[in-house]
Amino acid sequence: MNLRRWAAAASVLLMAGAGTAVAAPASAAPTAGCYGSSCEGKDPNIYCADDATSPVGGVRLGQAYLELRYSPSCRAAWARISNASYGNGQFTPFATVHRNSDGREYTCAVQRGATSCYTRMVNDINVTSYAKGEWDSGAQTYNGRTSSY
Repeated sequence: MNLRRWAAAASVLLMAGAGTAVAAPASAAPTAGCYGSSCEGKDPNIYCADDATSPVGGVRLGQAYLELRYSPSCRAAWARISNASYGNGQFTPFATVHRNSDGREYTCAVQRGATSCYTRMVNDINVTSYAKGEWDSGAQTYNGRTSSY
């Protein structure tokens, strides 16, 4: 009798586990799949975007918007530029994240037909970083940077 109860319990657990596995989407990104130095150079959209904030506020570069993004669960930072479309004769809009302690930087460029991009991440444990960028309206070139965080 004990063997039957054990077998029934095992069957229930296996079915419950199978149901959970089927319900989870295959493309789900891990939450905080890296931390600090293990995030260095990684794609924030894959690892750390779930709890990202813009802790120091953004900067307008003409119509474009530049932000320093930060994930508290990953302890990593990156730069993002948005609303940065461009036409013929304009320079390619870009954003750069800069770590103050050692000058490490990652840059992204907005691709033709797109309006935004984000950089790879820098480890931000016990250091500060800022975002800098540039957008060209055709009549004027705007550049700027955020405060450090």
